[in-house]
Amino acid sequence: MVPLKIGIVGLGLIGGSIGMGLRAAGHSVVGYDRSIAEAETALKRGCVQELADLKEVLATDAVFVSVPPDAISEVLDLAESNRNPHTVVTDCASVKGPVVAWAKGKNAPWFIGGHPMAGHEKSGSQYASAWLFRNAPWILCPTESSSKETRTTVSSLISDLGALPTIVEANDHDQHVAVLSHLPHAVAAVLVQMGAELSKSQLSGGSWKDFTRVGGVDPELWTQIMIGNREALAAAIRQTTTHLEELASYVEAGDAKTLKKYLTASKQAKSKLDKTKPI
Repeated sequence: MVPLKIGIVGLGLIGGSIGMGLRAAGHSVVGYDRSIAEAETALKRGCVQELADLKEVLATDAVFVSVPPDAISEVLDLAESNRNPHTVVTDCASVKGPVVAWAKGKNAPWFIGGHPMAGHEKSGSQYASAWLFRNAPWILCPTESSSKETRTTVSSLISDLGALPTIVEANDHDQHVAVLSHLPHAVAAVLVQMGAELSKSQLSGGSWKDFTRVGGVDPELWTQIMIGNREALAAAIRQTTTHLEELASYVEAGDAKTLKKYLTASKQAKSKLDKTKPI
């Protein structure tokens, strides 16, 4: 596509990586972050070509809003009043219900909700990379008012990042990521605290490291994400508790036959999931 001037609001890991990737694809990128230190790091690392004030960033050809969930509606309100007539806007929030509800209330043809299904346990633009989104699904949740131009422009930019634009209804998205993304963070938080209580936690192996990789993520951000998707996540946590109680009963009873059957079913499910292509 023709090179565009891209604006990025929020220059952390996701926003910084978007900037790097789109610059590599030939677009020009300006950015804003309320943290001066984060903004300067993003500029130094080449995530953006220049920094600008928020109003200037919101008046570019296409804007990616990559801020914590609690700040998204405020930024989108500012985008509505400061964008140029041709500016299209998308967000990167991992909970889509509230964002899509905002868009429906505003009847905004210039906006489409988005969520890149990629990330890192480390936060900040110092960990940004141009390849973070390659071959990863990038969920798009349009409303009835999202214009064809908005859908096409945002989808093309996502493809320029090497990601796979995928249309999903907002409620379906939130129900699925409750299990596929948010629940693993919740379980990892429990496990690392249990591990910290052990007298010989140094005995942990590779499986512990893999399973708890996301146990040290940004508490402020993930509090907002979990509360934002609280109904679906709480249901998933309770379902997990039920499954663990069932598994505990097999172990406690020494029921090797049933335990083996359970683990066999798990192995088969894992094999099936490994073969599943991105939607």
